[in-house]
Amino acid sequence: MPIFFRDNRRLTLIPLAESILRLELTWPFPLIAVGVAKSLDPLFVGVGLIFAFLPWVARLIVIGRLTRFALISDPLLLFTVAGLMGAAVAYDPALSWPMMLTLLGSINLFYAVVNTSVDGWWMAKGAVIGAALVAFYFVGQYGHFDYPLEFGRVVNLGRQTGNLLPSFVFFTPHPNAAAAFLEGVLFLNLILLWPGHPHPSKSRITVATILWGATFIFISYALLISRSRGSWVGLLAAVGIWGILSISNLKHRLMAGVLAIGGVTLAVFLVASILIKSQNRFLVSLLETSHSRFVLYRNSFYLLKDYIFTGVGLGEVFALVYSRYQLLIPVPFLTYTHNLFLAIGFGMGFLGLVALMWLLISYYQFVVRVEQIGDEPSTRTLFRATWLGVTVNFIHGLTDSPQFASPGWTMPMLFLLLGLTIAVGRPAYAETRRRQAGVTRLKWDRRRARLVLVGLIMLLSLGSLFWRPLLSAGYANLGAFYQTRADLAPNLGGDARADSSSRAAAYFERALILDPGNAVANRRLGILLLDRTDFEQAIIHLEPALQREPHNQATLKALGLAYLWTGALDRSEELLFRLDPLGDLINQLEGWRWWWRTQQRPELSRYADEMLQRLPSRTW
Repeated sequence: MPIFFRDNRRLTLIPLAESILRLELTWPFPLIAVGVAKSLDPLFVGVGLIFAFLPWVARLIVIGRLTRFALISDPLLLFTVAGLMGAAVAYDPALSWPMMLTLLGSINLFYAVVNTSVDGWWMAKGAVIGAALVAFYFVGQYGHFDYPLEFGRVVNLGRQTGNLLPSFVFFTPHPNAAAAFLEGVLFLNLILLWPGHPHPSKSRITVATILWGATFIFISYALLISRSRGSWVGLLAAVGIWGILSISNLKHRLMAGVLAIGGVTLAVFLVASILIKSQNRFLVSLLETSHSRFVLYRNSFYLLKDYIFTGVGLGEVFALVYSRYQLLIPVPFLTYTHNLFLAIGFGMGFLGLVALMWLLISYYQFVVRVEQIGDEPSTRTLFRATWLGVTVNFIHGLTDSPQFASPGWTMPMLFLLLGLTIAVGRPAYAETRRRQAGVTRLKWDRRRARLVLVGLIMLLSLGSLFWRPLLSAGYANLGAFYQTRADLAPNLGGDARADSSSRAAAYFERALILDPGNAVANRRLGILLLDRTDFEQAIIHLEPALQREPHNQATLKALGLAYLWTGALDRSEELLFRLDPLGDLINQLEGWRWWWRTQQRPELSRYADEMLQRLPSRTW
C-alpha cells in the first residue's frame, strides 16, 4: 500500500519517485562501474551508493514496499552479509572492496529488473545488444590482444579475423570471462529470431531479423574463439535440456533424458579413446588443463578449511593467500579458484556457501513450478531461454568462476538474467500459489514448518555431539586470520605484526587443546614455526597434520622442508617428491640455497644443494 501523508508532501514526492523508477534499470550501473574500475575514491563510491539507493526509496514511496516479489531475496541478503564479513576480514580490504561493490551493484541490478515496468522482451533485447557490443569488441580486437598461452586453429582463426580492424584496445578480457558474459544471452538472441516472437512483421525477413541474425553470429563466433570448454559444455547441456523439455509426454521425456546422458557418456568415451591414440594436440591440451584444475581444486579445498567460517574476502585476496599458505611461495601464482563454489567459499566463508545453495534450490524450485503450469507460448519461450541462460552460467561455474574473479565485470549479466527469470515467470508462479490456496497451501506450510523444525533439531543434536571439533575449527580459523594479517597485511607496524603473530599461535594452541589432531591448527602452527626457523618444533606439529591430511600438498611441502633443514634428507625426499607439480621444486630449492647462504647458514644451503643433486635420479 502506498505511503500517505497528512499534508501535500505526497503530491510533491510521488512524481519525483515515479520519475526515478522510470530510469530504474540505469541506477545500479554507477556502483557497478566503480567496482569494476577498482576505484575506492570516497566521492565515486558515495555517488554510486546514492544512485543505487534511490530506487529503494522511490519504491517505498510509490508502491509502499521496498520491492515486489523477488523470491531469492533472503539468500541475496545472506550473500550481502557474508560478503561484507569477508571484506572485513580481508588482509587488505582495498583488494576486496571493489568486488564487494560490484556484487552490491549487481544485486541492485537484479532488483531493478524484478521491479521495473519495462517489458521482459525489451530487457532481453537490451541484454542481447549489450552482449553483441562486447562480442564485437572481443572479435574485432582479438588479434591485438596479448594471449601468449592461447594456441590452435581456432585461436589462429580468431587472430586473423581480429586483425581486420585497427587496434583500439582499452581492456583485454580473459577469454573465459568473455565467454561467461556472452553465453547466458545466446538463447535470448536465438528466440528473437524465432517465428513465434510476439511481434512478428508481415515479412519473414526484416531489418530486425537481420540485426538479430548478425548479433547471433557475432556472439556465437566470440564463444567459439574464446575456447572456453566449460562454456561449450554448458551450452550443449542447455540445448539438450531444451530439447527434452520440448517432448510433451512425460515418459518419453524421461526416456530421452536417460538416453541423452548415456549417449553423451559413450560418445565422450569413444572420442577420447580415439584422440588419445592419435595424440591429438587439442586433447593433450585438454588433459593438461584438466589435471591442473584438479590440482587447483584439491589444494583449494584443503586451504578453504583454514577459513571455512570467515572466508578471506572477495577479489584479489585469494592469490597471495593461496601461494603463501598452500604452495608455500612468496609470490602470487593463480588469481582465482576457477570454481564458483570454491570462489564463494573463499570470498564469503560458510555463510556464502549456504547462501549459494539456498539461491540455487529456491531458483530451480521456482523454475520447476513455472514450467509445470505453463503460460502463453511467447512468454514460456522467453522464460525458458532466460533460465537456461542462467543454467549455462552455473554449469560453466563448475570449471570456472570469472563472475567472482577481479574485476568482476561479468557478474552483472548473471544477476540480470536471474532477475529477468523472476520478472517473466512471476505471473505463472502467482497462479501456482493461487492453486495452492486453502487446505493444500495450509498442508504445505505445515509440512515446511515440520521440515524446518526437524532441521533445527538435527543441527542442535550435531552441535551437542561435535561441539569440541567445531569450536576447535573456529579457533583455527581465527588463528589463520591473524596469521594472514601478520604475514600479508600492508602498512602494518612491527609491534602490530608481532602481536598478530602471537595471537595466531595462541588461537592454534587453543584449537589443539580442544582437538589435538586438528589438521588445520597443526599445519598452520607448523608453518608459523617453520618461518621462525624453529624446525624441530615445526616437525612436532606437522607430523600429526600429515596423518590427518596425507595428500595435502601444503603439509607435504612444509614437513618435507622441515626435515630437510634438520638434515633428514631421506625423509625429506620421500615427501618433497610427492609434490604435484614437481618441476617447481627445482627453482625453489635453488632459491633456498642462495637465501641460506646470504643468511650465513651454510649448512642449510648445503642441504638444499644435496637435495638438488638427487633430482636427476628421479623419473619425471
